[in-house]
This record gives sequence, C-alpha cells and structure tokens, in this order.
Amino acid sequence: MRKTAIAIFKGPQQTKEAIEEIQGESLANSKISVIVRSEFIHQGEFREEIANELAYYPSEINLDKFNAWLVQVAPFNVPNLGEVVVAGPLADQLMHQPQGRGLVEVLLIYGLSEIRARHYEHEVRTGHWLVLIQTNHEKINSVANALRSFGGRDIEKWNTEIEHPLYPVG
Repeated sequence: MRKTAIAIFKGPQQTKEAIEEIQGESLANSKISVIVRSEFIHQGEFREEIANELAYYPSEINLDKFNAWLVQVAPFNVPNLGEVVVAGPLADQLMHQPQGRGLVEVLLIYGLSEIRARHYEHEVRTGHWLVLIQTNHEKINSVANALRSFGGRDIEKWNTEIEHPLYPVG
C-alpha cells in the first residue's frame, strides 16, 4: 500500500539534503516531488546549485546532484500560487489539472484533507519548499524521520483511504 509523506522546508539546502538522504537510503525513488514558487528558488547558499537542478534550462553544471531522478518541467503558473518550479510526479499532475484547479486539488488525490491541503498551499505561496513523497507502508516512518532530521516541519503521513493524517509528526 502506498502512503504519502509531506513536509515544508525553509529553503533549498535543507530540502536538497533531505531528498538526498531519502534517495540514498532507497526509501523512495521515482515518487519524490518538490514545488517552490519561482521567485523563491534563489535562496540561501545553494541558490545557484538548486536553481540549476530544478530549472528547465540546465546550465553547464551537471544535474548529477539529484542523480537525475527528479524530472523537472519549465516554470508554469498554478492558480493561487503564481509561477512555480516543480519536479517529480507532482509536476505532471499540476500541469494536467482542469483550468482553475491547482495544488489543493492535487493534494486531495494523495489523501490530504482540504484543510491541510490549503495549509500546504499557503506555505508554498509564502515562499516555502514543499516536498511530497510516496513510498511503501514499510518505509513511510523512515521517510518522515529523514524529513524531520533535515529541518522539515508540518510533516504528515497520509493514506488515500482515510481523511486524516496517519500520525501527525511535528
């Protein structure tokens, strides 16, 4: 059974480190998504490195930092958020929503309640990085712990069959 872990990060460095840990431990591979508003992508010490890893047009810097497992798309507009940079499966889902629908509606697919989905949308709108990871039931606790250990907050684990977090973390 697939479960979803979601977390908010303050900036690119924490986000990058958490994702590298999760991917390196084989806790999740192709089901990792990141979303941030375009205007907030250039934050912190790693601003150029992260911008080049998530940006649609890569520079001379090699994208091996994320081992090429985050598939990114060109920046695009999402209702209630503006222009965003999205990597992972969330990008495809957001791009193929009916007009007028955005992040809240996509998060509902993952089992989040509307209240929590709106909370996460607000966090992205105010400049935070959202990480959403789908993994197996056996690995979900390890994923949540890794997100927390690298500074993630508002960490929750969700299942599509119930409308509340499995266990609110943090």
